[in-house]
Amino acid sequence: MRLRARQHRRNGFVLVVVLGLVLLLSVLLFGFNHKTLIRLDTAESFREFEQALHCARAGLGIAMAAIRDANDLSDNPRFAKLRTGQETFSVGDGTCSVTITGADGRLNVNRLKSRGGRLDRRRIEQLLRLIDLINRDRVGSEHIGYSLVPALIDWIDQDDEITQLPFVNRDNQGAENRYYATLTPAYPCRNRPMDTIEELYWVKGVTPEAFAILRDLLTTVGEGRININTAPRLVIECLSEQMDPVLTQVIIQQREVKPFRHVAELKEVPGMTDNVYETIRDTITTGSDEQHYRVSTRGKVGDRICEIEALLRRNSKAGNVDIIQYRES
Repeated sequence: MRLRARQHRRNGFVLVVVLGLVLLLSVLLFGFNHKTLIRLDTAESFREFEQALHCARAGLGIAMAAIRDANDLSDNPRFAKLRTGQETFSVGDGTCSVTITGADGRLNVNRLKSRGGRLDRRRIEQLLRLIDLINRDRVGSEHIGYSLVPALIDWIDQDDEITQLPFVNRDNQGAENRYYATLTPAYPCRNRPMDTIEELYWVKGVTPEAFAILRDLLTTVGEGRININTAPRLVIECLSEQMDPVLTQVIIQQREVKPFRHVAELKEVPGMTDNVYETIRDTITTGSDEQHYRVSTRGKVGDRICEIEALLRRNSKAGNVDIIQYRES
């Protein structure tokens, strides 16, 4: 009897050990399978992301080819959908969409001061009017203050003196290093011209909402004259205090039918008076040897999306298209 009891206990112990080992192996196998699935999912996600990135880069290549082939993208009907982002291309297993906008039709924030360090009052007043127009269209939303203008001047000039504009009566205080040092995190005032319009986000008075609006109305490139064939409605209207919404709309309608070849053609626009023309003719252009375009491309594969923002420069004489700014997200 004792022998049988011992044998049963031994068999029971062995069974418990075997069951424990089976359980342990099951746990290890489950963990291994789980890690393998995670790695496979990660690998698949990475593959889709890389494919989406290649789709977005393909879109940039399409944009560069279009800009290179067209003498002026603003008046070429072949590329109308590229100017509005309405055209989607198939690229392998994914798609890409492309939007091209002319950057020469925006106010250049780097030209608020001349190279000699003097305030450019005409451009400053255009920017102040642009702020008024933005606030007019944003009833009930937080307004952009005039202090943005002296703050922008302080951001791009080389001195450390706080700017106050003598012809502005209110909300008129710039910002230099002393202000930016109090922020968390602190950072220095740039004190040189902006390379990208995204730097606008760091300037005193620019909220995320204001940045979303201003980034499409301002630029950091170009000679300073505004291309009337590509300028947005608010930019055209801010050119002169005598420019009204009706005349602005007529100009836009005229250029959609036939882009202006010479600035003097604006005198033939219905509603354009000699006084209005004289106030804007020195600040506008209908094109130049160098043209700048902002390109946004969006590549998509499955649920993965990759976007590219680039600024391109086309030299009409040389026929070259160069990437001068590039950002992936």
